[in-house]
Amino acid sequence: MSVSKDKKRGTWLISGYYRDATGTRQHYCRRGFETKREAILAERSFLESSVKVRPSITLDELVLRYHEEYEIMGIKEATLISNESYYRNHIQESLGRVQLSKFTAPLVTQFMSSVAKRKQKNGTPYSVATINKTKEVLSKYLSYAMRLGFIDYNPCMAVGRFKRPSDYNTKAPNFWEVKTFKYFLSCVDEPFWADVFTFLFETGVREGEFLALQWSDVDLGAGTISIKKTLTYKTLDRGWALTSPKTKNSIRRIDLQDSLLELLRRRYAASSCVDGFSPDFFVFGDVAPMSRQKLASNLDRYIRIAGVPRITPHGFRHSHASYLIRSGKIDDQLIADRLGHTVEEMRKTYAHIYEESRRDLKSILNEIF
Repeated sequence: MSVSKDKKRGTWLISGYYRDATGTRQHYCRRGFETKREAILAERSFLESSVKVRPSITLDELVLRYHEEYEIMGIKEATLISNESYYRNHIQESLGRVQLSKFTAPLVTQFMSSVAKRKQKNGTPYSVATINKTKEVLSKYLSYAMRLGFIDYNPCMAVGRFKRPSDYNTKAPNFWEVKTFKYFLSCVDEPFWADVFTFLFETGVREGEFLALQWSDVDLGAGTISIKKTLTYKTLDRGWALTSPKTKNSIRRIDLQDSLLELLRRRYAASSCVDGFSPDFFVFGDVAPMSRQKLASNLDRYIRIAGVPRITPHGFRHSHASYLIRSGKIDDQLIADRLGHTVEEMRKTYAHIYEESRRDLKSILNEIF
């Protein structure tokens, strides 16, 4: 937006860009104003009128449009379904009928406070992660509205993350020490599940990466597995699908230690004898992958038998990262590559482990000096 002198005519002109009612960027230029003040007032009036013709739609209407256009925006189907679930369960009732022009930072803050006060079906409040994820989903929709020109700014950007200190104090650790895992494994009486838990603990792969692993991803000669996809049940047809991994860094090759390689060779020898076997068979499934529910329920069953602290399937990944970092013998870049992280992401995710290492370093320095 600018006001300048038209040197050829000796008058003033205005020019610049604005977004029309459809969100399309448009250029404007008007000439022939006798004074600079007249040009400034004309430009202000023009831009105000352009904003006034902007359609006023509700958040519900915006979300419907977002879901119709997700593919051309490069959004994964699984991400769409996850966002839709959060919207339907946490946002729609409170904000669905609100006009986009009414969204402000105070409104978003008030909404987050209301979510924090809600109770789940079991009577417990929602976790900090759920509350912040709800705001994240709302922010995605409002950023989309801003790109289309329906609003001038995203008010979620002015609202900080929700924090509840008591959650940090009571949250149970989601990892095991090596000795705990070994004892747990001694209580697993089914060879198949012993293989599953060993593989998860000794590779640190994500749950979706584990479930998506097929024999075509395994090189028994080189002793490596290739991680290049993940399993999702978040599909529009309610089935399962293989999709690209979480991030670009998630695509990687993992070297297998001898004991783990022997485990896979043994499993391959048994699987390859099954009628109809092909490289597309899942390593810990068959023609179809194992379900998340089956993995979680059997992990819980053996945790009860062993009497060890409960972890989730993702806890095996935390455990793997923990003992690699604490060993102090492996370069951070190698650990990050194995986990499918950048070094920065890894240090942020496992900051509590690095804090423990710093305390250990202080004890060592005290002994030396």
